[in-house]
Amino acid sequence: MKLKTIKLNYRVFFWFGLILALACSKDTNLISPIPDVIVREQLNLNSAEALPLKSRDGTFVYIKGGLKGIIVYRRSQDNFLAFERKSPYRLEDSCGIISGHSSYLYMIDSCHNCTFDWQGQPTGGPCKDIMKQYQVQYLNNFTLLITNP
Repeated sequence: MKLKTIKLNYRVFFWFGLILALACSKDTNLISPIPDVIVREQLNLNSAEALPLKSRDGTFVYIKGGLKGIIVYRRSQDNFLAFERKSPYRLEDSCGIISGHSSYLYMIDSCHNCTFDWQGQPTGGPCKDIMKQYQVQYLNNFTLLITNP
């Protein structure tokens, strides 16, 4: 009886270890290589600059700040995300600027042909690093504060 229990425990540990190893083997790096810079930008949602964000979910605008600018994305009426536009792939290349695709479905670094979803995760091309994400807070009903956490 004790021998069966020991064999069963080894099997459980083997399968658990195998699943854990496979889950951790994803090639995506979980920390962006983009260096930290001071970011403290306010975006008035009633301004002409932010007008696309008022129309519907899934829209984006570009604002100043960060290293090469910031993409602000409206996930839902009161949920916004902000990402650094500098591509995390080949930081030394000045052409690596991320833009929202015209379909509004993803972001793209056209210089290196890297694509990213709206969570900042790489989805195509040679890039394996996530995008630098900034923190977004509501200051009031019409102003967003974007900072580097």
